[in-house]
Amino acid sequence: MSPASSAAHVVIMVQENHTTDNYFRSMRPFGANVAKDWPISPNPPAADHPHDRHAYGKWLAAQRAGTTTPAQHVQFDTTAVLPFYAYLAATGAFLENHCSGFGTNSTPNHLLIVGGQSPTLRNPPQAGTPPVWDMPSLPGHAADHGLTWKAYTGSSGYPVEFYSQLKGSPNIVRDNRFAADAAAGTLPRLSMIWHDTPADEHPPADVSLGHNTIWQAVDAVAAAGLWDDTVFLLTWDDWGGYDDHVATPDVEHTADGVQLVYGPRVPLLMFGGHITPGIDSRWCSHVSLTKTALDLLGLPPLGVPRVDRDPGLADLVNPTHHTPPPPRYGTTITQPTPPTPPPTPNPLPPPGGPSTPVGPVLLRDGTTLPPPDDVHLGPAHNPPPPRHQNP
Repeated sequence: MSPASSAAHVVIMVQENHTTDNYFRSMRPFGANVAKDWPISPNPPAADHPHDRHAYGKWLAAQRAGTTTPAQHVQFDTTAVLPFYAYLAATGAFLENHCSGFGTNSTPNHLLIVGGQSPTLRNPPQAGTPPVWDMPSLPGHAADHGLTWKAYTGSSGYPVEFYSQLKGSPNIVRDNRFAADAAAGTLPRLSMIWHDTPADEHPPADVSLGHNTIWQAVDAVAAAGLWDDTVFLLTWDDWGGYDDHVATPDVEHTADGVQLVYGPRVPLLMFGGHITPGIDSRWCSHVSLTKTALDLLGLPPLGVPRVDRDPGLADLVNPTHHTPPPPRYGTTITQPTPPTPPPTPNPLPPPGGPSTPVGPVLLRDGTTLPPPDDVHLGPAHNPPPPRHQNP
């Protein structure tokens, strides 16, 4: 890939419902600011914890008071249960201060990855006709500028079917097509991948099933000889009701005064043949994926301020660096050896400045929708500022 700000293929993969502390205990010996001694979570997880906007408000207050519940305060044994993820985190870029876009549950955060905006703070009801909004989107923007794209999704086309420009597109295909397209040499410039449960890791699914699905997808790209030409961005949509010890900065708030941006920390792994490895402590969120794809694909601004103002992560692409392809699917993984002695975590302070009200939603025709305001929490859910962020 050359220059550094380009990529032949960008692959964005979105899994479900885990925080950085919950999933990446394995990165603490490398110096990441993650908890190291929380109780080990069973796999499959014991339950699907509440994680909507109301649950987030309660958790936010409890997290800052140090009173989260034992069920939330657990970690997976990464190297035992998620060895491919542990390997990718240790050999690629581990964004330790990546956050969900909004402090709430799935749909708003998926929409933020697709296009940087959400008109809602909740998941639309499953019954009835799903809403459709004419918002700008990364796939639509790619198409408008002559780039190929596909959304590899579960059976419903979630979440790209919420966009009027994308709904019904032949480029929305089932997730199992990704490996076949890679093998056939027909991988588009932009791929966005979602899965149905249990392959999405949504509790209470066995998380190894989703882990193996991602491993197979990455392996298909490497087997096709595209490892050096591809930038992967793997993240999880929201916190899933799990604890994370780092208090995220309050950058935007809803009309009731409760923090919206940033949401809780969720993992982000950026990897590929030319990705600079290491722990990256910059503060970023789901819109950073959107902006990174714009930059790597050479696309102009999307027209969504939250995306266009974001610095993105394209600087992590270094054509002079080469990381070998990861272990083939199903093989035994030898994990990299952490340094001795283990580095002390050195987190960056959160960005300063006052929190601002979340703005209106911009549509493709230049009109707007009101800011998202369909969940009200009130003063009881507006906790004091964070006290610390060390484990």
